[in-house]
Amino acid sequence: MRSTIQFAALSLSGLLAGNELATLIGAHPAVRTLPLRTQIEAEQALTDRLGKVMPVYTSATLVAVGAAAADRAGTPAFRLTVTAAAATAAMLAITGLGNIPLNQRTTRYPVDGDAQGWAGIRRPWERLHLARVLLDLAAFGCLATAALNVGREQPAS
Repeated sequence: MRSTIQFAALSLSGLLAGNELATLIGAHPAVRTLPLRTQIEAEQALTDRLGKVMPVYTSATLVAVGAAAADRAGTPAFRLTVTAAAATAAMLAITGLGNIPLNQRTTRYPVDGDAQGWAGIRRPWERLHLARVLLDLAAFGCLATAALNVGREQPAS
């Protein structure tokens, strides 16, 4: 196995999971405590900034985890690594099909809009984000478990 590939997959997956968990339990709940207009402005700023950074970050993670799975073919850790790749791919599917359309609505929402309309965008986004975070954490957990078992692996029969 090429340790550089495994290290890249584990590192990117861990950083992604940590970043997404921090937004779930820290950033977005803090923004929700602000007055409505400030919430809207803050979420729009976050959405705009992360919309530029996260596509590269998440795509690089998927590529690295996919490469790690291919690298582990024929080993007991292969299943864990494929599971990590599947979880990462599922997270990206949720992002593309659910979060990105809601992000587009977030950035277009008028800053003087009403609370009900805002909640109609943000609460579904938060539920999807929770699912994404759980998938990110599962992917990282699978990769970490696979990494901890290196050296104890026997070729798969």
